[in-house]
Amino acid sequence: MENNDKQNITIRFGSWDLPMTVHRKDEHLYREAEKIMKERYAFYTKTYKGLATERYMVMSMLDIAVRLAHSKENGDTAPIIAAIGPLVEEIETVLKEKR
Repeated sequence: MENNDKQNITIRFGSWDLPMTVHRKDEHLYREAEKIMKERYAFYTKTYKGLATERYMVMSMLDIAVRLAHSKENGDTAPIIAAIGPLVEEIETVLKEKR
């Protein structure tokens, strides 16, 4: 794959900027994943007040993973898993750096 098939994007989540290099054709998937992450995080911060940021993030990731597992039972989720996988890895890296 040539370099022009990829592009640099920044996913913003809370106070974090997550720079990533992604396939151009997949940018919309990363943007949609960013939106889902923010929605789930907002839900948990409003529902469960006073918890640590990391806890909200884990709750959000678990929620998304359960939804993904449920979708997997009902159809092909390979494209979704491929798109969200690198994002989860980036989040895990940032969490490890904060410890």
